Amino acid sequence: MARWFGHQCVARIMAAARAEALGARLGDNDWEHYYWNHLYSPAGAEFRLSLFPLPAHVDGRTTWSKAFRGQPELIPQKRYVTLCRQGERFRFIARTCERWRPKVVICLSHRHAEEYIEAFSLEGIAGEEHALRPADQARRLHLFSRGETTWIICPAIGGSAGMTSQVQLDAFGKFIGARLAASDFKHCLELDAQQPPARVDRQPERYAVPPAEVAGRDLGHRLRPGLAWSEPAVTGNLETYA
Repeated sequence: MARWFGHQCVARIMAAARAEALGARLGDNDWEHYYWNHLYSPAGAEFRLSLFPLPAHVDGRTTWSKAFRGQPELIPQKRYVTLCRQGERFRFIARTCERWRPKVVICLSHRHAEEYIEAFSLEGIAGEEHALRPADQARRLHLFSRGETTWIICPAIGGSAGMTSQVQLDAFGKFIGARLAASDFKHCLELDAQQPPARVDRQPERYAVPPAEVAGRDLGHRLRPGLAWSEPAVTGNLETYA
């Protein structure tokens, strides 16, 4: 389950946000029930996007230049990053946000604050700092607000400076939930964490569709209004998750 760790952390955050919005007690296994039954569901409360969606390594071994040979607009990798920033990708993300008007947009990793600010056109908006301190280690949050949407630039999931502990993830979820309403979770009002989660027999492959094909697809029809998760692929080796 190591490859699904990040998504499990998102489920824990969202379960805590739901409990906070509903004014309910957060159960020990609520995150697992949310993970198996609600996370990224078609009518769910959240969806996830990447600023730079193509993976650096298709299978962990193939290099970028080999995977995308024959596509000069993607070689070298810096050209692809520029293409996303100045081309259709950032504009697509901006249009998606404008169309669905999410209440909260979570931007993972302070390293890419400039990219988030550019993608969501947050230049000139005064931000505010917030220290999330559920235990002895504080995690810094940078908030921007415009209209009915709040962007939260937060630490990445994992790593020594990221959010990994249950206490941190639960606290962050409650922080988000305070900005949401019970109606945002009308699709999953039940808090039946005591029920066995409905597990599937087989997990999908990490990249069921070749990255080169994904780049040419319009996925806008799959999106639903709610909480938007945006994570750039420029994290060390440009790794991202589908």
